[in-house]
This record gives sequence, structure tokens and C-alpha cells, in this order.
Amino acid sequence: MSMRDDVFKAIDIADADALRKILDKDSSLASARSNDGLSAVLFTLYIRKPELTDILLEFKPELDHFDLAALGGVGQLSALIATNNKLVHEYSGDGFTALHIASYFGHAECARLLLENGADIEKVAMNGSELRAIHSAVAGCHTDVVKVLIEFNPDVDVQMLGGFTPLMSAAALGNKDIVSVLLEKNANPKIKADDGRVAEIFASSAGFNDIAALLSF
Repeated sequence: MSMRDDVFKAIDIADADALRKILDKDSSLASARSNDGLSAVLFTLYIRKPELTDILLEFKPELDHFDLAALGGVGQLSALIATNNKLVHEYSGDGFTALHIASYFGHAECARLLLENGADIEKVAMNGSELRAIHSAVAGCHTDVVKVLIEFNPDVDVQMLGGFTPLMSAAALGNKDIVSVLLEKNANPKIKADDGRVAEIFASSAGFNDIAALLSF
């Protein structure tokens, strides 16, 4: 097993001591990437281990636009885009654009920056999920990001794999604020997922009866 693999193993099992020992021996491994290009930093963010993220950042890893979108580093992200505007169109190793990533992790300023620099709000994730950025923002329960995205006129009824709309996801998660925002944008509560359920059913099945009532008209 390589030292790079050791980094990802330490992260995977949340062994902070092992991670620090590895980086003490070779600080450049803070910039380690998996075979598909996923950075160690982004991996820690995906698995919600902020203490491991902090350790990696102590060793000053090289951060790309995907990392910065996930971290909310809008200033550094802006500088990168200024040197290469094509970055807003690229896909990460796991099939997401920087806009998907910023939306999922709740960084509204980064999302706005990317959109103002030409990011396609309807770009589909290249991993079979058929996710758009608005799905990512809803999955993360980030109302502020949803509001920013809506300023750029996304299709609020767009369906991901399984036929799930943003409204269905917000209903299932019990996020009344996002449900209200989407309804104000004329999201259609009568659209059916592939299994025949509508947004109201997602809410009621999860016990969010107040949201189900909101969607029942």
C-alpha cells in the first residue's frame, strides 16, 4: 500500500492520529488525490469529518476549484477562474461540477460566482445520478443557495434519477422553507416520481404533515 493510500485509509476510518503522523513524515500528501482525482480534502468533506479537514489544511495542500467550491473559498476560487474561465464547466473525478459541489456544501457566494462566470445551471452530473445543481442544494438543505440558483432561472421541476424533483426532495427532508421557495417559483407538486409518488406523499410518509398539507392543493 502506498503512502497516498495510507492517507485515504486514515481518513476512511477517521484516524486523526494516523493521518497527522503520515503528514508529519511527508506534508505533500495533504494534496493527495485518489485514482479518479478526488482530493483528500474533498473526501473529508464528503464524509463530514471536519477535524480531518482541519488537519489536512494545516499542511497547506494544493486546492483546486472543486476543493475551493466545497470549502467556500470564494476569493481563491475567483482568482482561479480569472486565470481560466473554463474551470466552471469541468467535472470532478466523481462527476460533479464546481457548481454542484458549492451548492451541496451550502456556499451561496461560490455558487453565484460560478454562475456569473458562465457555469451552466442545468448541467447534469456525469455519474448516472442525473443531478442538477438545484438537486444538490436541496439535498444539503441550503435555502440560501436555492434562492441564488433560482435567480438564474433553473428548471425547478427537473427530475433526477428515479424521477425525483427538487420539491419531492425538500418535502422528504422536511424543509418547509425550501418547499415554500420552490412553490413560489411555481414548482409543480403534482409531478410523479418513477414510483408514482408525488411531493405530498414524500412529506406525509416522512411525518411532515404540515408540509404535506401545503402540497395538497
